[in-house]
Amino acid sequence: MFLKKFWILFFLSFSGCFFYFAAAQNNADYKNWTLKELLFMINSGKLTPADREIYLEYYLQKAKKEQSAEDIITAYRKKVYQLSNYTGKKQYADSLLSFALQLKDSQAIGIAYNIKSYIEEINKNYQKALDYGLTAEEYLEKANDNYTLNIIKSSVGSIYYHLEDYAKSEKITLETVTYYQNHLKDTDNAYNNLRGYINNLYGLGKTYFRLQKNDTLSLLLNEGYIAINQLNTKDKILETAYFDLISGMYNHRMQHYTASDSLLNAALLPIQNNGDFANEHLAYLYLGKNAWDTGQRERALPYFEKIETLYQNQNFSNVELSEAFSYLITYYQDKKEMEKELHYTKLLMRLSTELHKQNSRLSSYMHTHLDTKKLETSKKKLEHELTKSKLKIKELYGIVVVLALVLFAGLLYYQKVQKKLKQQYKQLISQQQHEQEQTESLTQNNEEETKDNTGLQNVEMPETAEVLNTVQIIFKKLENFEKQKGFLQKITQDELARQLGTNRNTLSKFFNEEKKISFSDYLKHLRIQHAIRELTYNPKLHHMTLNGLADEFGFGSGKNFSASFKEIAKISVMDFIKMRRQDENFKELDKEQLSSS
Repeated sequence: MFLKKFWILFFLSFSGCFFYFAAAQNNADYKNWTLKELLFMINSGKLTPADREIYLEYYLQKAKKEQSAEDIITAYRKKVYQLSNYTGKKQYADSLLSFALQLKDSQAIGIAYNIKSYIEEINKNYQKALDYGLTAEEYLEKANDNYTLNIIKSSVGSIYYHLEDYAKSEKITLETVTYYQNHLKDTDNAYNNLRGYINNLYGLGKTYFRLQKNDTLSLLLNEGYIAINQLNTKDKILETAYFDLISGMYNHRMQHYTASDSLLNAALLPIQNNGDFANEHLAYLYLGKNAWDTGQRERALPYFEKIETLYQNQNFSNVELSEAFSYLITYYQDKKEMEKELHYTKLLMRLSTELHKQNSRLSSYMHTHLDTKKLETSKKKLEHELTKSKLKIKELYGIVVVLALVLFAGLLYYQKVQKKLKQQYKQLISQQQHEQEQTESLTQNNEEETKDNTGLQNVEMPETAEVLNTVQIIFKKLENFEKQKGFLQKITQDELARQLGTNRNTLSKFFNEEKKISFSDYLKHLRIQHAIRELTYNPKLHHMTLNGLADEFGFGSGKNFSASFKEIAKISVMDFIKMRRQDENFKELDKEQLSSS
């Protein structure tokens, strides 16, 4: 029978003998293991989460390769339970259903639909969960697998409970309780049947509590405690905690507040250790209600606030826990703290809307206990606050309009600046291309000419009559200085004068009268023009830092280089590089350099 073994293994406590075997195999090559050995190790609890995921994925692929249907289904199920996100769970559940439909096996299909029901239930999509659960029931009834069928019926009973259809929840859960009770003495599965019996007694107990069948609930709790004594120590601690929780709620209703506190506090730690924050906060709710009903409202407040924290931080609440907000509203109403009262009123109304969106059938409790009993007391104050807030909304609307206009104006200005930058960029690129063409033309025309540009000769400067000749000489030697890119070095005016065979005063006069520029501006222009040319055609430079570029082009610092570039090019160096990299021609150039390197 498909997966009957899985249900047994799921609840089975592995013996010391097995753990010895697992430990012995732990260092072995798991890829040489059988499917059975892999499954034992996956179930052993000895793997880290990361290793378990690796083992489980290999187990699934090996099962597919060996076409072991039972192991494929088991692997898909474990994948669903292992993942934490809804989308991932749903994908594996869909894969499991698709595989089961290919098998045309009613039991496998029923189990697949039950997995889909489980995913929707934990995500509080209760109507979807119910639809899948009922479909699972239909297939399991055809398969004649009563054990798995009752596991599914137990889930359906829980879904009816969440949908507040307590009559149907009671009916179906009573059926599962009866089934497990009648099979407590099955030799091959007695312990799992005992667990199933206790779990369904717990579910039935919650339903009796909502139906206010107090006498029946009292008898059921006693029956549950008796059955729990047959469990092993670990299971007994946890199941006792859950029965203590219901018993604590029941004792609260019976106004046995001291007994209720004792039971709820005893239940808290095991439930916390089980990671069940919903029932943990249900215990907080009833601890708060006990304090409230005994006149200790200040002591009750922190318990109710824990539920608010859960809702705000994890976006989790349910119909039961929403009751805490009603107490908070009443507390702050009595304290005449309007802001907090209004805060919790709005919070509760928002929560009510969210719960109705999640499930339109959640109506009876919400309308009876929240909308009329608690919210009505603060409705008038809320309406008053809303009236006052309309003026604020108008003010805010005006502010928003102004901000929108400012943002729009800012956007227009930004677009205008960008347009100007692009125009300046295109002008710079056009200039570089023109200069490149001129250089190539000059090179071609002077191909046969050779000049000795290896050094700068000292020139005897005439006294007065040959000033024009001196200017020509300086022009010629400056041309050689520029060709050799001497301006990229750190050089003073005195040093350049010596290289040109003249003195500082003559050179300074030359720059002022002939170049119409100072020496420092002359160097700056040469360096920036060279930088523009290099950044236009050399993609490798684009990966350098600002300080690196400054050093490359003869500037003392990145800040100095950046300011000089902006001053001369009328565009920042970073904007130039950005636009150049977006240029399609440059992209082709970049690709060519990469392929040649």
